[in-house]
Amino acid sequence: MKLHGRMGRVASVLLVAAAFAVPVAPAHAADQINLQMWTFGDMGLGELIKTYETLHPNITITIKQSDYDAHHQALLTALAAGNTPDIAAIEVGYSSLFKSYPSQFTDLRKYGAASLAKNYLPWRWEQGVARNGTIIGIPTDVGGMALAYRKDLFAAAGLPTSRAAVSKAMKTWAGFIAMGKKYKAATGKAWIDSAGMVYSAASRQSPKYVQYYDQKTNKVVAATNPQIKSAWNTTMAVIKAGLSAKIGAWSSDWNAGMNNGSFAVMTAPAWMMAYIQGQAPDTAGKWDIASLPGGGGNWGGSQLAIPAAAQHPKEAYEFIRWALSPENQLEVFKLHGNFPAASSIYNTSDIQDFKNPFFSNAPVGKIYVKAVEAIKKPIYEGPKQRQIDTAIGNAISRVEQGKQAAPAAWADAMKTIKTTVG
Repeated sequence: MKLHGRMGRVASVLLVAAAFAVPVAPAHAADQINLQMWTFGDMGLGELIKTYETLHPNITITIKQSDYDAHHQALLTALAAGNTPDIAAIEVGYSSLFKSYPSQFTDLRKYGAASLAKNYLPWRWEQGVARNGTIIGIPTDVGGMALAYRKDLFAAAGLPTSRAAVSKAMKTWAGFIAMGKKYKAATGKAWIDSAGMVYSAASRQSPKYVQYYDQKTNKVVAATNPQIKSAWNTTMAVIKAGLSAKIGAWSSDWNAGMNNGSFAVMTAPAWMMAYIQGQAPDTAGKWDIASLPGGGGNWGGSQLAIPAAAQHPKEAYEFIRWALSPENQLEVFKLHGNFPAASSIYNTSDIQDFKNPFFSNAPVGKIYVKAVEAIKKPIYEGPKQRQIDTAIGNAISRVEQGKQAAPAAWADAMKTIKTTVG
């Protein structure tokens, strides 16, 4: 994230690190410890890891990075075999599955982690705590949602461009669709990357904090939850209006589309800022950030956990505690855009006054604080969350590609969920 110069930011990380470091004696070869860490995607920890290794010469940290689903499946296999890394990232969509097996993880209360809870959003902290009280992991970030839009493309289409005007015009999903129709009429181009991204955002905006599971009973309620049907209907309206570019997320076409203007808007959890900047560096200053239609919500976020079979649990915990401190989460935010789960720094000038030049100097600190503070508790994401999401996502794709009518796609998705999940 090129905000104030990478070397200046690395120096800042070093200063933060120095404030929290414990002096260490020169290490002997026999004292060398290699921490194995498994992650998915780029979690923005690279600079911190280098700094930690500099401050702790006897520690090296080796990262195995895999795709999202492959990472979590590999971790399940490793837990069953007792052959695990020292540190593992767990995304909230999989957290309930892993929290069902607390004995497979080191209870971080053993190392005093309970005392850290006050530093984090209460509901994000709870996403790393099992039903029996075991602290499985410490939160890395939070995925408060907003909307990223191409200000230059809006202007060319005769649409409002200021973030206040855009937020007002698209306060609801109906307003979002109305704006999209105007954009398409003026340009003949697609409005959003894919309809599935609309569903992913809208389905996470439940006022009752329910998506696919009832938290008390752990029963699947995808077919009966009105928020899910509402999100589906909104998504179908986007498809019917021809507003989607029909480009799959994480594909090469998706990355290219951010550069070449194949679409004008994207749903933007906080972590999406870093992705846009990485894939479309030449569009700096053309993007802006507005409020998400339909209100706030959370999409994503991870915990760093220590499996029970870890070879170096104490050293792993010391790294996690340091790397995920409020101060270092702030540095990752400034470098990469991953929004801190550490709410203890939300009212500081570092957050409140932070603006992102890439996104037209949008006050992203204030925008995402507002988004996440509106959430009082997390949507409960049950054990087979990913399978349900995939079934509905596949159904949306079939409709979007003209392979199936919306009513039949919905019925098939619900049948698949009942058959494979219960």
